Amino acid sequence: MARLSSEDREKILADFHTGVFSQRELAKKYGVSPATINKMTKNLTPKNKHIVNTKVSLITELSEQSEHEVNAIEQAVQQQTKHLIFFQNSALKNQELANKQLNEDSELYDLKLHADLTSKNKQTVLGKDIDTQVNINNNQQTNIQEIGVTFLDEDENENT
Repeated sequence: MARLSSEDREKILADFHTGVFSQRELAKKYGVSPATINKMTKNLTPKNKHIVNTKVSLITELSEQSEHEVNAIEQAVQQQTKHLIFFQNSALKNQELANKQLNEDSELYDLKLHADLTSKNKQTVLGKDIDTQVNINNNQQTNIQEIGVTFLDEDENENT
């Protein structure tokens, strides 16, 4: 039997991680022995099974919507994804520039700036920007307080 290429190994593991295929099915699909699949996947757990299940659920829900609703949802998802990718790419470019600058300058102040920028970029790329979360929470609290004030003002106007 021929040796598996690294690309074939990646494909087998990608299929395994969906949690959809048994080891026997993978062996048949890729023309290898079940023992080969067993060795490759030993001690591994399908890490993307929840993503597959989530996508199936979403597609099922979308099938119950009108064509206009599906289009609106798709456009909203594309818009949000576009912004996410833009900010991730910007953070990566900022990091590349910071790394280049660090190689040219190595003063303590520059190291501190680089560390701060690296931390912010990491948070942005990984989706863990604490400042954004705090701002969102503050905005939500502000909106709730404004709604409360609006209701109080209306009630006071009715009583007078």
